Amino acid sequence: MRPTLARADGMPGPRVYNLWWGVKGGTSQKGITQYTISPWQTKAAPNMFREYLFNGYRRLAGEFKFWAVPFAVGYGIYAWAKSYDHYQNSKAGHIAAMAKGEHH
Repeated sequence: MRPTLARADGMPGPRVYNLWWGVKGGTSQKGITQYTISPWQTKAAPNMFREYLFNGYRRLAGEFKFWAVPFAVGYGIYAWAKSYDHYQNSKAGHIAAMAKGEHH
């Protein structure tokens, strides 16, 4: 369904001052500007998904270095800490700590 065009809606033009709704008589005013959208621009997002496939990939690829490197460093620290904690709480870790003279 196409919206009604502004030129065909029956409303007064941009330079008419109405005293009351629908009254055609009155004085003209200066400085009143009326803007309308073109009927070809009324589609909200006709090719949104197709455009995002290419433009979105280009934008995400440009930002890749800014989030992938910190993510990789953070995940590396997390994986190392998890394996180190697993080792310290294992039987081999307890034996190694007792050999060094550390208490658990």
